Amino acid sequence: MYQTVSAECGCNDYSLLAAKTGIANLSIANPNLDGTGALVTVLTAGPTDGTRIKSIIIKAAQPTKTGMVRLFIRNAAGSRTTLYREIPLSENPMLTATPTPTPILPMIEVDLMDGLELEPNASLLASTQNAEKINVIAEAVSWDYPSTLPDTCCNFKQSRAMIGNGTASVANTNLDGSGTIVTLFTAPAAATANGALIKSITLSALQSTHEGMVRLFISPPGSPTFSLWMEINVPETTQSGFQPSYKQVFKEDFCLEAEYVIGASTHLAESFAITVEGNSWTYPIS
Repeated sequence: MYQTVSAECGCNDYSLLAAKTGIANLSIANPNLDGTGALVTVLTAGPTDGTRIKSIIIKAAQPTKTGMVRLFIRNAAGSRTTLYREIPLSENPMLTATPTPTPILPMIEVDLMDGLELEPNASLLASTQNAEKINVIAEAVSWDYPSTLPDTCCNFKQSRAMIGNGTASVANTNLDGSGTIVTLFTAPAAATANGALIKSITLSALQSTHEGMVRLFISPPGSPTFSLWMEINVPETTQSGFQPSYKQVFKEDFCLEAEYVIGASTHLAESFAITVEGNSWTYPIS
């Protein structure tokens, strides 16, 4: 038997992986632990063999008080909803007084490395203890198998390099996805690829900078709504012919579903070039 284990999902070579991105925007207070009250679906598993959730990002879109985000699992039939995990949130930012000038501070973020495998059509849902704007973003892959297997091995994944880039320069202080957001990267259509793997994001200032923030957002295909994904603190720097501009590189391993979009904004009216490196993938046998 010619079978090779895939590091991404524990399946053999013949498995067909497809990226799946889940986004839930929470805002309604729900203290219940029994699966009742205001719940928002983060992600529903694919209909074939299941979906593996690689990571879950909890990102506040406003200052928070001490509270809780709760994750629930609902079975495929929709008849049972049970508590899966509770994630405590602290008060953020914690300021006893507001300094002058007012600092630009990131909102709280919790990154969870998961490994939860949902059965076909089961769902991951979320709630927030307090009436605060919280984004829950799930990174996942679904899998199935070719209807006809070849006589000889194998169904190797074929990758194609992708680059997305843009310049953010218009001041936008909003955390709710409104205002000027520059589109950086769009995952290819499902008809041409199984998703996109974001490998790195490079942020390069095009000038001297003040203390500020660059924000990255994710949007579903065809939707005007962006959800806050991550915030990048920008320090005060002085660029010259002898001093390079501020630069930061983020190594990622983030699977983005077909046609989902990554965008960026800058808190201050300062120019930043942003480059997203990744690849899309397909299989010769599908």
